[in-house]
Amino acid sequence: MKLKNKVAIITGAGRGLGRASAIALAEEGASTVILSRTPSELADAASAIESKDGKVLMMRADVSDLDDVNEVVDETVSVFGRIDILMNNASILGPTKPVADVADEDWTETMDINVKGPYQFSRAVIPHMSRQGGGKIINVTSGLAEVVMPPFGAYSISKAALNHMTRIMAEELQSHGISVNGLDPGIMDTDMQRTIRALGPEVLGDALHRQFVSFKEEGHLKSPDEIARLAVFLASEESDSITGEIGSELDYGGYGYGMEG
Repeated sequence: MKLKNKVAIITGAGRGLGRASAIALAEEGASTVILSRTPSELADAASAIESKDGKVLMMRADVSDLDDVNEVVDETVSVFGRIDILMNNASILGPTKPVADVADEDWTETMDINVKGPYQFSRAVIPHMSRQGGGKIINVTSGLAEVVMPPFGAYSISKAALNHMTRIMAEELQSHGISVNGLDPGIMDTDMQRTIRALGPEVLGDALHRQFVSFKEEGHLKSPDEIARLAVFLASEESDSITGEIGSELDYGGYGYGMEG
C-alpha cells in the first residue's frame, strides 16, 4: 500500500473527483477526512471507504470559513494524530458572464472558495506537516487557468491565481519537505460539466455550447476514478522529487505516472 499510515484531508469530497480521490487514497491505506458544505453528499463516499476497512472521518466544512478550516485541522490531529496529505479540491464554477458584469458578491464567493479556501487550508496544515518533516499539498486546478474562454472569466481567474499560489508555496515550503503541486484533471464527467451544458447556447453561444455537448456525446469526458489515480501518485512517495508543477496525467507521465497500466 502506497499510503499506509498516512492521513489525508480531501475538500469537496462528496462527489466527482473529490469522492473518487478519497476512495482511491483510502484504498492505498490512507486514513481520510472528507469534507463538504453538504454533509449528506459524504455518506456514500464514507460507506465505500468503510466497506474496504478504511478509516474515514466525515465533517461539514466551508473552505472559505476560517473557523471551519481550523476545526477540521484540529479534529484531524485529535483523531488521527497527524496530517500528511491535503487535497484542495472544493471549487465552484461561479458566475458565467463577462467579468465586468459580475456582481461583487458572486466574485467574492468564487474567489473565497476557489482561492482563499486552498490558501487557508494550506496555511493551517503547514505547521503540522513541518513538524512531521514533510507532507503533500495537491491543488486541483484547471486548464482554463491558461485559456481565455468567456464567459468563464471569474472561474478562470481564480484558477490562474491558484496555479501561481501553488508555484510560490512550493518554493517557500521545499525546505520543510512539503511538496505542493497542481492537478489539472482535464474534462471529466461530473456535475460541473452537466451544469455547463445546461447553460445552453443562450449563455455559451452556439459554438461553445456545441463543443461542450460534443465532449459528452463523443466520449471525451474522463471518469473521476481515472484521474483519482493521479491524486494517489501526487500523494505518495513516488512524487517526492516533484514540487511546483501544474499538470495533467500526461504532464506527469514523464515522472512515472501512467506506466503501471
